[in-house]
Amino acid sequence: MTKMMLLVYTGETPERIGEMLDRFPVEGYTEIEGVKGAGRTGRRMGTRAWPGKSTVFFTAVGDDVVQALTRAVHETTAALPAGERLHLMVLPIEYAI
Repeated sequence: MTKMMLLVYTGETPERIGEMLDRFPVEGYTEIEGVKGAGRTGRRMGTRAWPGKSTVFFTAVGDDVVQALTRAVHETTAALPAGERLHLMVLPIEYAI
């Protein structure tokens, strides 16, 4: 079954996430920079009051890749410098055209 993996990275080096994805058999991914939002780790609005923005990555992969990539996300998250964040959501895909 195909799943969508959605990664939200907040930090100075979003290329580290693209490099991580490149190590797996993904057909491709989409990267959206300058994303603003709020969540349990705070607001990221790109303002003086709420500095920072995030970068969103998403890709569609099979179940076998989901598990391996999830492990890599855990490892990457554990190694991030203080203040950087990486969140992962995995969603089912009903169909893709």
